[in-house]
Amino acid sequence: MSSQSHLLRYPRRVFLRAILRYGGRLLMRLLTRPTISGMENLPTKGPVILVGNHVAMLEAAMMVVFAPYQVELVGTGEIPLDPRYKWAVQSYGYIPIQRGAVDRDALSTAVDVLKQGGVVGIFPEGGIWESAAKKGKSGVAWLSSQSGAPIVPIGFGGIDGALAAAFKLKRPAVTMNIGTLIPAINPDTSDKPRKTALEDAASYIMAQVDALIPEADKKRWRRIHDERFELEVQVEQADGNVVEIPAELMIQRPDMLAKFFHRPLMLDVFARNLKLPVQALQALDAETDPNRLADAAEVIVTYLQQVNPHFLTYRFGYDEGGAMQDGIRQLRDLGRWAASQNYRIQIKPIRRYRLRGKDTEFVEDKPGAIPAI
Repeated sequence: MSSQSHLLRYPRRVFLRAILRYGGRLLMRLLTRPTISGMENLPTKGPVILVGNHVAMLEAAMMVVFAPYQVELVGTGEIPLDPRYKWAVQSYGYIPIQRGAVDRDALSTAVDVLKQGGVVGIFPEGGIWESAAKKGKSGVAWLSSQSGAPIVPIGFGGIDGALAAAFKLKRPAVTMNIGTLIPAINPDTSDKPRKTALEDAASYIMAQVDALIPEADKKRWRRIHDERFELEVQVEQADGNVVEIPAELMIQRPDMLAKFFHRPLMLDVFARNLKLPVQALQALDAETDPNRLADAAEVIVTYLQQVNPHFLTYRFGYDEGGAMQDGIRQLRDLGRWAASQNYRIQIKPIRRYRLRGKDTEFVEDKPGAIPAI
């Protein structure tokens, strides 16, 4: 097969990627204390799919620099890259995929790389909006079934906050545990419908990844339970008198809107990656101008309606993500009404939770705040 007939030639950017890989490995060892185990589980050559858990961008960097061959990463294609590391990612190159939708072009490209004997790296959890384990998507099982490529699970540990610590020269300890090879997925051998068989295979793959994550990380991520959300919304006149909110302008699922605010990475993506003016919603403890709040909500609503309707539902599911999107729209409408009446709005999203083994209830009323423990 000629190079022109490939969707993406593998390997590519050989010289540049070699420099980035070896330079990155040196930096990784200078700035962190990496522990790599299970290298003997990696096959000597592709095709193979490397699958890992995803908390921050550092896992992708570790996969690229410590794997013994060039890894073709599959990553986000529906939102711009974070400008802090955009240059490095674009220099190395990756396969962009539209998450939340069936991106046949990206999937076909990944299959093509594997059929050339290539190595594809993928993080099926699909995002870094929460540290705790998330349900893996079935795309990795589909890639394996279409290409005949086996899978190697990888569990990363010590990642959460490690990049910031590394830049402060604290040399955090990070871990990359490489598991045993999983044979290529063949859903046709199952007595279940093909879709169900692929979903089951994806769950099995992520269970193998989960087993490789250090217990200390899992305990830290999963220490929170009984998590609940509330939203306090108060409309006031200029003299401070509270105004009753009309029934038709009430937030219908206030708990889900509060949860959206208490996942501050979401608004950070809108502000940093997409460069949308949402700063008013990032400062709810100080912002009471209804027009500014409504304007910020409006740009999110427009983006979700016209550009990326799967942004929230992909990350939180159709029920929660849909309720969040409705809540942002309802907040916009409430803000427009309050502005027309010369009122101001006080919004306080509240998060309540307990830590496993403890009876104390912790309360956060400012997204991103860390209560004293």
